[in-house]
Amino acid sequence: MKNKNKFSILTSLIAVLFILSMFSGIAAAQTPKEQYEKATEQYRNTKAKYEDTKDKFEKAKEEFEKANRQFREGKDNKSKEELILKTKDYLEKAIDHSISNLNVMKSRVENSENKGVLPFDASKNIDAHVAQLEQLRTKVEKASTTAEFKDAYTELKDLWVKIRLETRYYYAIVLNHRIDNFITKADNVSAKIDAEIQKLKSQGKDTTKLEEMAASFNNLMKEAKDSQQKTSDLFVSHNGFSSDGIVTDNKAAETFVKQVDNSQKDTVKKLKDASKKLLDFVKDWRKESSGKVVVRGTGTLAANGSGRAVIEGNVTVTLSGINGTLKVSSNADVTTDGTGTKEILGNGEVKYQGFGSATIKGENIRIEISGNNINLTATGTGSAVLSGKGTYKTEKDYSVSGEWKKEE
Repeated sequence: MKNKNKFSILTSLIAVLFILSMFSGIAAAQTPKEQYEKATEQYRNTKAKYEDTKDKFEKAKEEFEKANRQFREGKDNKSKEELILKTKDYLEKAIDHSISNLNVMKSRVENSENKGVLPFDASKNIDAHVAQLEQLRTKVEKASTTAEFKDAYTELKDLWVKIRLETRYYYAIVLNHRIDNFITKADNVSAKIDAEIQKLKSQGKDTTKLEEMAASFNNLMKEAKDSQQKTSDLFVSHNGFSSDGIVTDNKAAETFVKQVDNSQKDTVKKLKDASKKLLDFVKDWRKESSGKVVVRGTGTLAANGSGRAVIEGNVTVTLSGINGTLKVSSNADVTTDGTGTKEILGNGEVKYQGFGSATIKGENIRIEISGNNINLTATGTGSAVLSGKGTYKTEKDYSVSGEWKKEE
């Protein structure tokens, strides 16, 4: 009694959304990993009960199968009575597990993020199935003959098939809604990609490779849209299901959900391929654009580039080959080589210009370097923000985020 297909596809889509969000400099896509599986208190409670009933169902099934083997071997009154008890327990535990599964599904479809997505009242359908299962429980409790147990089992099996098909149908609709939203976000990204390319062009940069990547991304997205349209066409007919989301024909419904499942898998695969191409674009775009990297912790940082660097903490910093400006807090110990100027600013900071190299050290100091060909090494505990374009490398315990290229 498992339904994993839609969850695996949904997990893939969430991964795709995460890749899309990495292009945060261009697109602001929402990417909460728990977007669909958001654990509300109600969901956690129903999920915990589901797991508990599942364990009890599996145990009751084992006991039933054991009793059935013993009856076939012995065929005496004792083994027959034991089989009746275990059969009844097995069916009751199956009903409990089915109801808990429905409650989990109800919790999901009633999640605020999913409200209004289903074009029918799924909660009403779920409640109706729970009522059917409770009626069936009464029959099982009263059953005492093999024929009565068989009838109860047949009814439960048929009901579970319908529940499983409707569950897959509901989740497919929700997933389709997510895919549509993702494609809309991707369209926005495509427009912003074009804008960024034009911006780089206006700066006189060669954008040939970026344009090729953008074209490839757009082509993959077109394939994904075409695939998604096929899925949407399937939902128009919803073969085997009524307009209220209830199974009307088991065989037709099974065929329908398989077709939708395959179509959605194909769409998600194409979206993942497009997102990988987008990630490649981002990497090259960052090389052509200015970036920023933030480093925090204890150890050694070495960086080379053009732009601006701000370092704070208990550190020793050495600079060389600078064509620019150095500002330090008043409590810093500074040694410079070469000719240049020194100026005490109104805020107490000291400004240096026109020097060849420098060494700055101290506790709780602040250092700001701006210019071209910044070449620095910082050792100690603190933070560094590198804005512009260049490379860096770290040693020991640093956490890093940003867009400069990390040296291997």
